[in-house]
Amino acid sequence: MTLSLKGNVIAEPAVAGWYAWSYLLPPHTLAKYWQNHYRPLVESYLANPQAHRTALKQARFRGGPFVHERDGSYEAIKRWYDAAAERYAPLTELAAAIDEFEKTILPAQTGASMEDAYQRLPEPLAGRVEMFYGRDNRTPDYRFIEPLLYSSRYFDSGYQQVRFSVVHQDTREFALTTPVLEYGPEQVLVTVPLDSELLDAVFRGGLTTEELDRVVAGLGLAGERAEVFRTFFEQDGEPPVRPTGDVIEYVGHACVYVRHRGVSFLVDPVISYGGYSGGAPGRFTFDDLPEHIDYVLITHNHQDHMLLETLLRIRNRVGRVVIAKSSHSSLVDPDLRRILRVLGFHDVVELDDLETLETPGGTITALPFLGEHGDIRIRTKSGWLLDLDGSRVLFAADSTNISPQLYPQVAAAVGKVDTVFIGMESVGAPVSWLYGPLFPERLERRIDAGRRLRGSNFEQAAAIVDALGASRVYVYAMGQEPWLGAVMCVDYDESHPAMVDSGKLVDYVNALGGTAKHLYLRESLRLRS
Repeated sequence: MTLSLKGNVIAEPAVAGWYAWSYLLPPHTLAKYWQNHYRPLVESYLANPQAHRTALKQARFRGGPFVHERDGSYEAIKRWYDAAAERYAPLTELAAAIDEFEKTILPAQTGASMEDAYQRLPEPLAGRVEMFYGRDNRTPDYRFIEPLLYSSRYFDSGYQQVRFSVVHQDTREFALTTPVLEYGPEQVLVTVPLDSELLDAVFRGGLTTEELDRVVAGLGLAGERAEVFRTFFEQDGEPPVRPTGDVIEYVGHACVYVRHRGVSFLVDPVISYGGYSGGAPGRFTFDDLPEHIDYVLITHNHQDHMLLETLLRIRNRVGRVVIAKSSHSSLVDPDLRRILRVLGFHDVVELDDLETLETPGGTITALPFLGEHGDIRIRTKSGWLLDLDGSRVLFAADSTNISPQLYPQVAAAVGKVDTVFIGMESVGAPVSWLYGPLFPERLERRIDAGRRLRGSNFEQAAAIVDALGASRVYVYAMGQEPWLGAVMCVDYDESHPAMVDSGKLVDYVNALGGTAKHLYLRESLRLRS
């Protein structure tokens, strides 16, 4: 007899007490989010919990800086926060050093030699940053020497945890604004490095009773908590029979699974849990994945495209991860390859614009990806063009066609594309919703409202389709699947601009004799005409 996790057991990673996403792993970005976002959020809740309760009764405030309560939340969060100031003091120290550097030392550099400025760096940054001027020889900038931050006391794998619990429905509560604690006896929170092989053993399953006992002990569980953890496992049945033919399958949001010549690709993994009744019928779950995934492709470093909760769950199955090349090492664009290594992924390939990786029966090519990031300097983003024996599929994610000349030039370089997947969240959140804690100063409301984390509108998306000559177009990455609620808060009706724009695109392509559809939940699609 062997045992594996039940299909409806969720495993939520956490860093420093908060639902983990990629920017909480680098020490410098974690420090800024802790100091400028999470601490004020909890302090606001503890000072006036009723204000948070009242706000969350209104749909427009969901996704805002408000704590979602459960029974006993206030007491649990207060106990945790009372200990947090000492526990996370290094993060406070690092955030203060970055503030001093950005507000005092760096602005003083106006064109003269920077040599003396290195002597004035606060201790947490000394030897861990490089300063330089832009080409105008007046505008100062800098980069972090990230490996030295990860090897410092400001990176602590002891901040990393995973909370196990059972889910009974597709709908998920927004997770990014509520501390990840044990709120009841049905939850088990373990402190464990996110790259731990113990997690691979848990997620791989097939454990004997003795092996499960060793995992339980390795996770530091004993007594009642150990017994609760064991209830998350069940006896293995017959292994599922998985199809072996070529397929392209929409999984939900921006996640697409492709199998070609026995080689598997998974784009922007966000997978639904299963094992409970009443969920969306026929949805794609972890049980539908193959035992081995050859390539995972990440389009960009946002929570709904690089979902750590899914990535950790499938890590033991993944061969290679493909990402956009980036070397900025800045607060707003940390090194994604290093983040993935901290997460336990060691075969990571970076591709620059129009670079190609050979695969059995085809290629992966990185295409430029503009927009979606509120006009801040983000390089870690790429559309992925799969060429599968001549059938060419582009996963454009949230590309915003703000430069109309781009895609005609892309088409001239790479040729016609048969199928385009494109996100059309044409409104998007203000840039500060995600990146605000990293800015040295608060953006003016007017400017913030005009700089959006958005995808293409109808006119922009239609121009992409026309330039590439695509005959099959699928609108995806709209955040409508109910399990996306953990990291997104969208509530579209038919009059919402995103729905109007996507509907226009579908009608436009169909009127030209092509195939187009707004995807939702799950759909099997043709790889070829």
